[in-house]
Amino acid sequence: MKPRIGLTTFNDQQTRATYISLSNHYVRSIMDAGGLPFAIPQHENAEMTEDYVANLDGLVLSGGKDSDPFSYGQEPLPELKTFDAGRDEWEFALFSAAMKRGIPLLGICRGHQLINIAMGGTLYQDLRAQVPGAAAHNPEGFPVDRLFHSIAIAEDSLLHRVFGKSTIRVNSFHHQAVAELAPGLVVSALSPDGVIEGFESIDKGKFIVGVQFHPECLTLRFPEFSRLFRAFVDACSAR
Repeated sequence: MKPRIGLTTFNDQQTRATYISLSNHYVRSIMDAGGLPFAIPQHENAEMTEDYVANLDGLVLSGGKDSDPFSYGQEPLPELKTFDAGRDEWEFALFSAAMKRGIPLLGICRGHQLINIAMGGTLYQDLRAQVPGAAAHNPEGFPVDRLFHSIAIAEDSLLHRVFGKSTIRVNSFHHQAVAELAPGLVVSALSPDGVIEGFESIDKGKFIVGVQFHPECLTLRFPEFSRLFRAFVDACSAR
């Protein structure tokens, strides 16, 4: 049986109704890697959260809006336009349940940041405002399936084993980033300006990986990014 992979969604408020939304890039990337994707609707039922995770072999925390800065002990800066505190609470609960069960975790963009917060780290609320010399990380109008800037990958990291390179180019669509790295995590990739683009668990026996870029948007045009999803799905299968 294919490993069952949960994918977090978000509530998309339209004129007549609220829809459960998730980019198809995530679904396709998990399917192509051999996983069976399940989109998890956002909800407030703690028992249901436990039930969902109990039936999963892995969890992907997907991208989306900013997190509430109160979740990492800060007041909002003027550059923070909006955040999704309800989604934060739900995904923190999913993360906690997944950690208890020991299932593999993959965080992408917002999900990467949320894992860091959940484990005790902090964020830069806005790179331009808080990091002197920060490069462009959120180019306006840039296609999601194009490479933008490079990242340096730590040689002893899981990302290095996945890509087999010390430097790769990635896409970039974020104005926030990991500031203080949480205990239990180690940096696996940096952009040229020092922004954390990847981390993983210090415990090599646990698959907890976060990436600030969006590999799911690149897998069709640049198949090498499928390797990250295959590594994740393989870890889910090995449980």
